[in-house]
Amino acid sequence: MKVIVLGATGMVGAGALREALNAPEVDAVLSIGRQPCGVEHPKLRELLLNDLFDFASIEDQLVGYDACIWAIGISSMGLDEAAYARVTEELTLVWARALLRLNPDFSFCYCSAGGAGGRSMWARVRQRVEGALKSMPFRHAGAVRPGFIRAGPGIRSRTRAYQVGVVLMKPLNPLIPFFIRVFPFLFTTSEILGRAMLRVVEGKSDRFILESADINRVGA
Repeated sequence: MKVIVLGATGMVGAGALREALNAPEVDAVLSIGRQPCGVEHPKLRELLLNDLFDFASIEDQLVGYDACIWAIGISSMGLDEAAYARVTEELTLVWARALLRLNPDFSFCYCSAGGAGGRSMWARVRQRVEGALKSMPFRHAGAVRPGFIRAGPGIRSRTRAYQVGVVLMKPLNPLIPFFIRVFPFLFTTSEILGRAMLRVVEGKSDRFILESADINRVGA
């Protein structure tokens, strides 16, 4: 399987990239982003774009892939719905449609967010993305909604609020495996999440939307 990862410089994307590179069933990985992911691996190739909305010049390099793991996301803090949807919804769907057009037998896993089933502005935007992706004729597709994620070694969130949460939770890190067993609907790890996203595009998930407990089950 040949996989495209978008967002590999963030916590979710870095975890998914690491799991994809370690997976024997993955033959090649293409990382696409605005900045280098900082990883070197025989399976890995990287494309850098200043503007992720402008990728017409590299479309020929996107052909021949089997799946995409989408891990690009921004915080809604301080943004109105139009600004938040510009990246969260418009960018995601532009890429999803293009990748499906270039690779008709294609799979897609979208990283949504825990709480995306709610009524807040950001949740409504996430729901629209999930619904649009579900309606597309992907071979396999799914959306993961992780709760609190314990990042793997060397992986760091780029979201300030999440960074603060990670620091506050650091003393409890040894207990995270226990928390996952007792509260699987609240906690996961970047390793489990990365494996779950891979299994979505492999057709090994039994549902489209994976909440935190589903992520822990599928990615175990």
